[in-house]
Amino acid sequence: MEVKLSKQQKVTVNSAEDIYPIMHQILRRENKIGQGQEHFWMVGLNQANKILYIELVALGSSNMASINPREAFRMAIYKLAVRVIMVHNHLGGNVTPSYEDQDLTDHFIQAGKFLKVEVIDHLIISEETYHSFVDAGIFKKLQESEKWILPYKLKERIRNEGKTEGLKEGFNEGIQLGEKKGKEEGLKEGSREKAIEMAKVMKQEKVSITIIAKASGLSIGEIEKL
Repeated sequence: MEVKLSKQQKVTVNSAEDIYPIMHQILRRENKIGQGQEHFWMVGLNQANKILYIELVALGSSNMASINPREAFRMAIYKLAVRVIMVHNHLGGNVTPSYEDQDLTDHFIQAGKFLKVEVIDHLIISEETYHSFVDAGIFKKLQESEKWILPYKLKERIRNEGKTEGLKEGFNEGIQLGEKKGKEEGLKEGSREKAIEMAKVMKQEKVSITIIAKASGLSIGEIEKL
């Protein structure tokens, strides 16, 4: 059920602080008919992060049942929302997220990626306060989770990571080979310089060119040029 909003409530959302006052008003209004139940809403935003709609997706018992992403994202697709914020209330005022809350968020993040509708936060609210997954640092960890990632996406990621590692290893091996070759060339050049110096000294001492060639490894032509 789409929640009726005033023009003043269709604000631009930059943080959880911007959305909580509006959701607090909606919660107080809906609690008149839904006391003792958890409410789950989806807030749709446009490209400028301005509220397009707020939809009450589900009403549950004190323990909200798992919600189907297909139902939750239906309005986002219809309204052409590019981002959504998940919001639900906890009874009793404790807004600490449960394991189920985190798992549902994880699931919705992956569903949003598939549908090209980005999930940017999940708020748990009460009549006194709220808890933002982004502000608490939980959201970033869930974005990195692979529990609900689609199998073909996981295979694609592994394949791309494999290519990257292969290129990296090839690059490192190339450097190692280059360094090895450089050392070999350096040693070879150093040995030649020593042979030339030795040949010069022996030539000054009037040693036979044939003997110098055998001792230094240089050719007779090279020795004659010294």
